[in-house]
Amino acid sequence: MKKFTAAIFGMTILLTQVFAQAAWASALDSRYIFEDLEELEDFNTWGINGWQVLDSRSLIVNISPSRAYLLILDRNVIGLRSVENIRISSINSRVLSGIDRVQVLDNYSRPARIEKIYLLPDRASRQNAREVIRAR
Repeated sequence: MKKFTAAIFGMTILLTQVFAQAAWASALDSRYIFEDLEELEDFNTWGINGWQVLDSRSLIVNISPSRAYLLILDRNVIGLRSVENIRISSINSRVLSGIDRVQVLDNYSRPARIEKIYLLPDRASRQNAREVIRAR
């Protein structure tokens, strides 16, 4: 009977932690939703000339001075904020949301899947995305 009670108690603690983490993750996800920006399924990798990390879960990929993309990852990536080299996977020179991944090359972290891609058509939208993500 003691083993059964201990097992039930352990399962209760485990389920409580799982639900707490799920609630935290869904609250975190809401800060990366931009209804005023166009969400894309993919973009072309030709012309990538740099990136800027906003936090451990988002970065801006620059294509030209007037065009960029905001990538939202499915989880926090350790080392993304202080990285010098990243790898963005692609299929036939296209980066696809839900499929392709971003990986930090300076450490042994796992790649993170790209959850959302937003078009940043001008410098003002880039600045707005930076301010919104960094303010929360």
